[in-house]
Amino acid sequence: MQVSPSRSQRQLVSGKVGWGWRQATYPICANFSFAGFLILLGGFGRLFALNDPIVLLIAGLLFSLGFLLGIYTSKSVVEVCRQNTDYAFSQWQVIAMVSYGLILIAGFSNDSPLTNQTFVAIWWIVPAAILIGIASNLMIRSIKSQFTKTNAQISLANPHPEALNVVTYSDQTVLVSPSSLAQQPRQFNSIVLIVIGFFFWTMLDFANSFRAIIVIIFTITGLTGFFTWQVQLRSPEKILQLRFSGLWGIAAEYAINLRPFSRLSLVKLQEAGGELSWMQLAGSTSEITLPLSMTMLVDQINKKEDDYEQLGQTLREEFHLAKQETACDSLGLAHVLLPQGAGILAGTAFTIVGIFALIIFPIDAKLSTANVIAWLGVCVISPDIARFFLKLVAPNSLDSDYRDHRNKLQHWEMGLALLLISIFLAARSTGASLSLNQILPLLTLICGWLSMSIGVCIFAFVRRTPLWHSN
Repeated sequence: MQVSPSRSQRQLVSGKVGWGWRQATYPICANFSFAGFLILLGGFGRLFALNDPIVLLIAGLLFSLGFLLGIYTSKSVVEVCRQNTDYAFSQWQVIAMVSYGLILIAGFSNDSPLTNQTFVAIWWIVPAAILIGIASNLMIRSIKSQFTKTNAQISLANPHPEALNVVTYSDQTVLVSPSSLAQQPRQFNSIVLIVIGFFFWTMLDFANSFRAIIVIIFTITGLTGFFTWQVQLRSPEKILQLRFSGLWGIAAEYAINLRPFSRLSLVKLQEAGGELSWMQLAGSTSEITLPLSMTMLVDQINKKEDDYEQLGQTLREEFHLAKQETACDSLGLAHVLLPQGAGILAGTAFTIVGIFALIIFPIDAKLSTANVIAWLGVCVISPDIARFFLKLVAPNSLDSDYRDHRNKLQHWEMGLALLLISIFLAARSTGASLSLNQILPLLTLICGWLSMSIGVCIFAFVRRTPLWHSN
């Protein structure tokens, strides 16, 4: 996110990429350690109950392999924190994850519950070892950095880490983004949430409905939290480009032409005593309200208002915008409150419907290939459906310019294909005498998961979507 495609043709003029990256690795290390040991405890706890030396030997070998992979992967984690960029899975990581997933799906074809549970317990040893390996290497790096002179000088010179990173390049491009400390822990902790969600579904013996609800909340919260944002200011072209990274339809880009706008306004809601505020680009004929996820970054580190003003000050200086602060009542902010309120209401409705569907109706909670593929399909298709419904309830939301040129298929097409495959596998397992009642539990599970996922994604998009209003 900090480096644009033209980085080879320009030089850094001011600012520091990835400020606070060392401090960012501390919470990442803590969360990876907690998740890794939690998964490891669940996996080995089930394997020790079998009292089979061969199974334990295999598990130990897999742990060693995963630990080495974790140490190797930790280098890319450190580099992402240092560059303050979005984490992009490499080709070998994608191949490894797909292969590992196919092995899991193949293991589910076994009809023996005991063999099935043993296989899944062994299967979780490698992810746990990878997380522990990453955390161990990050811990060693942090301990070494405590004794370096450079790190001590940085700590004394900057006792309070900055919330925003402002970097200027020689081509008059300015990049503004949260500092590494402000956004990298959230990005990597979101990966932990996705892993923990799937771990709960495959390993824990909760009540079926409760387990299904907890699983989708963890995974979709992790999916929507796995993002970074950046504001790119291109002064010569008068273009403000907003970039949000993410997986499976979460990513978005907005290119805003600033020529029609002359002011940058900070608008506060009177009824809220000034606690609720929005940053708006204002012109003679139109206004654009910037996303809340950017303007409400009120210094997550040290609670200073200067960091909140830093984004506005940079925008005004680069584009020569006038400063304006106003307070409006709810009627004056109707063009902002109504679409955002409608989005929140829609997200709440979808979430409640999904929860009630999983509680009231019978669901397919047995560990099978069908519901694993359904879980993946729901994660892939939910963001696109959520954007569609947000556009219905908030028509003045700006459309994203983002296009994923790497994939010829759209995300909703891939997600729909996965859901159809899961239904086909469930129908095939029921035998020749197929009826709706036999696949109804899986359909209920898919509908409940999908409804909750759409609701959570709508909540996320409400905070990340600019709003347009004509005066």
